[in-house]
Amino acid sequence: MNFFLRNRAVIWVLAGLLIITMSVLASMVYHTWTEPEEVVSQPGCSSSCQMLSNELELTGDQQEQMDTILNHFRDSSSALVSELRQSRLALMEELQSDLPDTLRILQLSEEIGAVQSRMTRLAASQYLHIRSICDPEQQQALSNVYCDLFGCPRVNRGQGEECKDNSRQRHRNGRMTRE
Repeated sequence: MNFFLRNRAVIWVLAGLLIITMSVLASMVYHTWTEPEEVVSQPGCSSSCQMLSNELELTGDQQEQMDTILNHFRDSSSALVSELRQSRLALMEELQSDLPDTLRILQLSEEIGAVQSRMTRLAASQYLHIRSICDPEQQQALSNVYCDLFGCPRVNRGQGEECKDNSRQRHRNGRMTRE
């Protein structure tokens, strides 16, 4: 009994935390089991088309053209993706063998590079086709989406400003630096 009297404040704090935790869990369960938002998809627009359509705010006609472009890309790239997967698998098998053949490894590396090159050309072609159906604001949004997909920095992103010659860059604390 002496234990409870001495640690009364700790017990009240723990009880309060328990009540807060239980209310958070109850809230999560309630929001998980209630009706989720219905995703309204436009007819004739696949899930990837829908994502780009929302990002670019496309019209119905643009969505149809986008879906055609994306379907063509999917059809064209599926064989390349399969070929790339097989080449990578063969490379890994060769690397894991007891006596790896360096010439075979180099050959497989060249094959992988060639397939990746074709995939990049296909992606660039897809980008140009999509860009041709967009207005200037949508083109900028499309450029940002592709920059994020390819892991490229965006121009005029954040506080600093990227210059073509990289002569001025903003230091992480906000000061301008010269190279």
